[in-house]
Amino acid sequence: MDIEVAWIENNIIKTKLSDEQHQQLEGVVRAVAIKKGDTIVKEGEKGGILYLVRSGCVDIFQDLDGQVQRLAGLGEGSMIGEVTFLSGELATATVVAAEDSIVYTMDRAGFARLMQTSHELVFALFTYMLLYQSRMIRGLKADQVKLMSFMSGSHK
Repeated sequence: MDIEVAWIENNIIKTKLSDEQHQQLEGVVRAVAIKKGDTIVKEGEKGGILYLVRSGCVDIFQDLDGQVQRLAGLGEGSMIGEVTFLSGELATATVVAAEDSIVYTMDRAGFARLMQTSHELVFALFTYMLLYQSRMIRGLKADQVKLMSFMSGSHK
């Protein structure tokens, strides 16, 4: 299965890639079909792969004191494993396909090759990672504000 470079240009990189960059990206990014119910990432296992949800939906679960809790559902354009990809730390959550999905994957070795050959492409990917994390953090803060408002009774 081939990656859709045009989708990556439009939704992730936000710019047209040169033919050379197009080939470089195709050399390090793989498209993987995931069936509903399949585990993509398992909590406690070593990371090192960056996942990008191209289509479908995934659920994030975490074991909290022996109870598995669903933390979130993520859809198209969502990144998975970005922290373990960069740090090499163990995964802090389990990710399961909520429906049949396509994910794009890139391992650390592929990313290192991109760093050697296309600084602009790597910069664009890092920018997307930072913006994605920023949106996630802002969303968490908004949820905290709603919860505090509810708990204080000022939501009425």
